[in-house]
Amino acid sequence: MSTIRFATFNIGDFTGLGFAPGSQEGKATIRATMASAGVRLWGLQEDVAYYNKETKESPYQALYDGYRHYERRGHTEYNYKAFLSDYEIRDVEQIFYTGDMKFRHPWFLRGTVEIEGKEICLISLHFDWSDKVVRGEQIRQVIAYADQHEYCIILGDFNPNDYINDGVKNSSRYLHEEEWPIFEAAGYSLANGGGFGYFDTILDNPHSPCPCDNIIVSNNIKIEQVGRVADEWMHDHAILFADISL
Repeated sequence: MSTIRFATFNIGDFTGLGFAPGSQEGKATIRATMASAGVRLWGLQEDVAYYNKETKESPYQALYDGYRHYERRGHTEYNYKAFLSDYEIRDVEQIFYTGDMKFRHPWFLRGTVEIEGKEICLISLHFDWSDKVVRGEQIRQVIAYADQHEYCIILGDFNPNDYINDGVKNSSRYLHEEEWPIFEAAGYSLANGGGFGYFDTILDNPHSPCPCDNIIVSNNIKIEQVGRVADEWMHDHAILFADISL
């Protein structure tokens, strides 16, 4: 059975370092880096058109039109999430977490894709970065939603960092070793921190590893390979990819 490469990317401020906003050089570099990853389906976070605020080009028009399907939702710069894919993405909607809504990432994006005759639930998420308790509840709710589907792939920025005092970071203790096993206990497999080890996906970070981004799959999906794409232009996150077979 063939493998399919999925990736997650918090693309953030993708003007990059040294690129003028909206410059042709910047666009060409970003497009080339993403194309080099060989990805068939992306989950994107912070998918905001920072690079040219005057023309208000969408990311699809500037960077992504090599893919046939693009579904993007959001209303503030930190809340934009998207699916970018060779495959048609259906039934795209925002699913809101219940409970406290004051934090920056109050919902995840879901969609449905059919691959090799199987219907797969896709989730692109960006967990809260400032509160461990809220993030724990978001984990619980995402698992409860994913459990409703036979096949599920979760892609996103999990923000497993220890922040206190209204988001002021004053601890170097990373919580991925505490939080990610919750998914494994629920029957899911981890690309980052699973059998292939940890991949540092936060650039210019003094604490290593910082495996902030992950691809998590239901137990009827096999992760065959995991890798990372990091380039000088990237402002914040690296690309995490996984080759998956159904």
